[in-house]
Amino acid sequence: MNNQFSFCSISELSNLIKNKKVSPVELTRYFLNKLETNGPQYNAIAHINKKSALKQAEVAEKKIFNNEYLGSLHGIPYAAKDLLSTNDGSPTTWGAKPFLKQHYEVESTIITKLNSAGAILCAKTSMVEFAGGMGYQQPNASAFGPGINPWNKSFWSGGSSSGSGSAVASGIIPFAIGSETWGSILSPASNCGITGLRPTFGIVSRFGSMVLSWTLDKIGPLALSSNDIEIITQNIIGKDDKDPYSIENSFNLINKIPKDLKIGIPDGITNNIQNEVKDNFNTTLKILESRYTLIPIKLPDIPISAATRTILSAEVSSAFEEVFEKGLQTKLNAQETHYSSLATNAVLAKDYIKSLRIQNILHQQMNGIFNNVDIIISPVKPSTASKINENFRWATRKEFSEDHPITLIGAIGNLIGLPGISIPNGFDKNALPTSFQIMGNIQSDHLIIKCAQLIQNETDWHNKHPN
Repeated sequence: MNNQFSFCSISELSNLIKNKKVSPVELTRYFLNKLETNGPQYNAIAHINKKSALKQAEVAEKKIFNNEYLGSLHGIPYAAKDLLSTNDGSPTTWGAKPFLKQHYEVESTIITKLNSAGAILCAKTSMVEFAGGMGYQQPNASAFGPGINPWNKSFWSGGSSSGSGSAVASGIIPFAIGSETWGSILSPASNCGITGLRPTFGIVSRFGSMVLSWTLDKIGPLALSSNDIEIITQNIIGKDDKDPYSIENSFNLINKIPKDLKIGIPDGITNNIQNEVKDNFNTTLKILESRYTLIPIKLPDIPISAATRTILSAEVSSAFEEVFEKGLQTKLNAQETHYSSLATNAVLAKDYIKSLRIQNILHQQMNGIFNNVDIIISPVKPSTASKINENFRWATRKEFSEDHPITLIGAIGNLIGLPGISIPNGFDKNALPTSFQIMGNIQSDHLIIKCAQLIQNETDWHNKHPN
């Protein structure tokens, strides 16, 4: 089978379907074949929903021929991270061996929304076990093996949404859904050279998703471009009473870039990072400074990473209490988790409260920064993808601390729920992608997507794909 539909944009596929040049069933069969044939090469797929996908495609096809077109996602195949529950009979494993046969009768809100838009769920993507909630130091911390990078199979695809990144980058699915608590969408998007959105906390319902951290978890899309991200996001946002943290969104209130856009550049953002990451980021800055104002900024000088880690640890110990009590962590791939217990993962109440206070202070201080700038940009990571057999947590420890601005940007965005988008901007000497991120204030998701579109209209990095 050739690659006639792989790497097509959602708009291109949508036009083919709308104009009846390809049917939803034909398109679904094409991508199911890709998932079955190529998915194992990248350890990208936890489960293929073949039977239910073809049923959905048949329904979508009937609607097309009855002129009941539902919109841009009608008939478009997609995959979802395997922490999102489905009621189609497929397992929801959380990437962990103890839960390989876990099934749910409820369907995640985001799956319901996408299915209602006519999209076709074809597969569940592999992930780091428990979305990394137990802590892990190497890429093979997954029941399905390490996520393999389509650009170079000796390197990691990133985590914890490993399979979502690999699947989209390799062209075996048009888009995928991932989740982020601290880097799990932006990291695989960056490693795999695709576009990924971490939405404002609360605008996408988490109902039906595995809980890692009630106050930090976000769900968002990974796709080939920011144009695709915009289409997907418009179909998954919205308040949901089933998620107590769900909020009303104002996605369409900021739908164009202000002429006087002000871009914040954190001091020291390119210190001690990989040369190609630095060079490609500086090239991106040149594109932006020809149109807009770049403003140096100082990030808040408070223990942001420590507070994020404390809140995460406390909520993980609560969310996975039963796992610890039953000793199920000893069955995980990541060996460093085998000796963990609820006691060692628990956090003192006073430390949790202190971290919540830091969270509130950070909200105030970042609001002050966003009074002077509209967006903040930064490399997503200090280096490109790590080797598949490398202990990546400590690879750059000597030069790269948790107080480095790139680390702080990730911690800030996740601790107070700011939206961020990862955009590819070049390659390193190993032909591995580099990326940068745009972060905005709360509810500025559409603005950062529009800014990403501006960059992708000027460059073609998002149109380059692995062989």
